[in-house]
Amino acid sequence: MRQFPFDVSAEEFVRNPYPWYEAARRTHGPVHRTRSGDVVVLGYFEAQAVLRDPRFGHGAQTALEQTGYGVPARTFLLTDPPGHTRQRERVRRAFTAREVLSLRRRISDLAADLVARAARSGTADVVTEVARPLSARVVADLIGVPEDLRDRFTEAASLLVRGMDPPELIAPGTRERIARARVCLARDIGVALRRPGGTGLLRALARDTDGRTARAETVATCAQLVAAGYETTVGLIGNGTHALLEHPDQLARLAAGGHSERVIAVAVEELLRFDPPIQLAPRSALVDADIAGTPVPRGAVVSVLLGAANRDPRVFPDPHRLRLDREPRHLAFGLGSHYCLGAALARLEATAALRHLLRRRPRRTGDQVTYSPARVARSVQSLRVRLDPGADARP
Repeated sequence: MRQFPFDVSAEEFVRNPYPWYEAARRTHGPVHRTRSGDVVVLGYFEAQAVLRDPRFGHGAQTALEQTGYGVPARTFLLTDPPGHTRQRERVRRAFTAREVLSLRRRISDLAADLVARAARSGTADVVTEVARPLSARVVADLIGVPEDLRDRFTEAASLLVRGMDPPELIAPGTRERIARARVCLARDIGVALRRPGGTGLLRALARDTDGRTARAETVATCAQLVAAGYETTVGLIGNGTHALLEHPDQLARLAAGGHSERVIAVAVEELLRFDPPIQLAPRSALVDADIAGTPVPRGAVVSVLLGAANRDPRVFPDPHRLRLDREPRHLAFGLGSHYCLGAALARLEATAALRHLLRRRPRRTGDQVTYSPARVARSVQSLRVRLDPGADARP
């Protein structure tokens, strides 16, 4: 088990890990080497350096032990250059700024319809009624998931994200479900690749998927993109909405902006800093190296805590306070060659969802807010809010 300077198994850690990060940083500094030789990075500058440094990558051992979303390590998200570069280029065209922006109106319409439907009774669960169906529809359309397979894809995606956690923190029954989901998702992607007339990324990849190795890479890549694109956006919308409700002054400030897309897009950056959907970026030292003077031997596992780095007081004054007037250079989507391909799409979805939720004046209810038990992928699991039913006003 990877060692951390705090108890990641604690239920309190799941609800709010940030006091634990802060206490560890005060005690150990921005870089902490554990008794096992693993390294935990808590500081912003140090995290930035590791994410950009080619001496730190995924490596064979890290990729096999931390298979990210529970799919083969051959996928480009868990490999290093030059293989990473070659595979990433195969899917990059689906995430160009032009392609993503072309989806803006469709995403806004989807968000408007989902929020209007959720608001009809006056209360709704933002996660299950808005964030999950919005994210599922967008990622399915982008990748080209066939209509009859979409429910299975999103169910598998939620499970595979849980597979990012250390195995000892996952109950045996859940581990079995993750393993089954891994097999089923790979099978369904293989079926979709063989279907004529596919759409989206699957169609593009099918054209240049020749041979067993290329097909295996394609299946693994699509599995990760489904999982990453779906669950992280759900986390961004749910975590962001909860943060706003917990900071009514900032919610009022945002509402006073007249539901401007530009104003909300800026706010999304602070929400990403404040409570990012991915808390940890694992790396392995590919050679003997150092991080801010701390020696890191070849093969050591380096845990870059994005959530801790995003609250480093050396970079962000009053870091534990949500302040929508910031335009932070956060690390929520990583950095360097492994910077999240779907970052622009996640921002677009979150901006649309928040814009239409704000039109309904979201307020807290007495219902308890629950979080997913996952540690690496952090997301609100249930968040009930009051919404104004009203007529569906569109921009």
